[in-house]
Amino acid sequence: MEFRIKQMYANIGKLITSSLEIHDIVDGVMIEIKSFFNPEHWSLLRLDHTSDELYFIYIQGHEIEKLKQFRLKNGEGIAGAVAKTGKSIFVPDARSDSRFSDRVDRLINFKTRSIIAVPLVHRDVVYGVIEIVNSENQKQFSEDEHLILKTIADFTAIAMANSSLYQKVIDQSCHDNLTGLLNRKMLNDYITQWAGDDHPSRRYTDTGEEIIVIYMDINNFKCVNDNYGHREGDRALVHITGILKNIFRNEDLLFRIGGDEFLAVIRINTREDNSHIMQRIDEAFGNVFYTSPDGRVELTVSYGIRKGSPHNINNLINEADSVMYDKKHGT
Repeated sequence: MEFRIKQMYANIGKLITSSLEIHDIVDGVMIEIKSFFNPEHWSLLRLDHTSDELYFIYIQGHEIEKLKQFRLKNGEGIAGAVAKTGKSIFVPDARSDSRFSDRVDRLINFKTRSIIAVPLVHRDVVYGVIEIVNSENQKQFSEDEHLILKTIADFTAIAMANSSLYQKVIDQSCHDNLTGLLNRKMLNDYITQWAGDDHPSRRYTDTGEEIIVIYMDINNFKCVNDNYGHREGDRALVHITGILKNIFRNEDLLFRIGGDEFLAVIRINTREDNSHIMQRIDEAFGNVFYTSPDGRVELTVSYGIRKGSPHNINNLINEADSVMYDKKHGT
């Protein structure tokens, strides 16, 4: 038994030091949990700090398809209580515990007997909950197994914290710090990708894929910085960015490529009627503006649009820029 525990800890230690990809780590940890505890159900629930709900990122056992979209409120059931308090719970007889909720059991026609649920906590941040339900050999879990699972959860929480930090660094390198939009580095990466000889856009006439490029520039922006300072200029940029985000869809690419310059890339299928996209963009830009605190300066956005093959994105950007310049200067 002691050898098995040491071997499992060693395996998990290798996992969390060999990768920063959280799904690889979770998969490996949960395989070790299955091998050691032999539960009927075992899962890892992640805490969504925005909605304050728990959702499954790993689950194995009975009728798991029904649980993939399932969410628990923070504080609901055993897992919810663990997430809310940051304290583990070992329940030898689930039905006798007032915190137990049978909502999952009813959904998958299952009977929970024994549960161990442990929090994934690192530096007072709760990342989620690991839960094992019912030993397959019909025995109850033990307090020793509870302590072992707590140790596994501690290891896993450190890995999740490191992965989250890593992802933040990656996100920061790809996004503009002020507006949160994709930055020029990401634009260059996309240009390199699309312009490559082996990219599918080389065969866009076969695939029917094209892009719409919109080059945008804020009119009169220098006046805001000169008259009200750079802090107000930053507020203006954030305000206009918010409006631009509402114009474009989540799947569209929106970049800040300079001080007051923006670029959007929309993927389209040429076999479909895309005229409504151009019309919608034209109409929406009539409502993009910012007014200074004293009402003396109003900012609007000039823009140019071009459509074509992703492989020709450099030419499309230059052409859209020229169209935008002509509009801006009335030529």
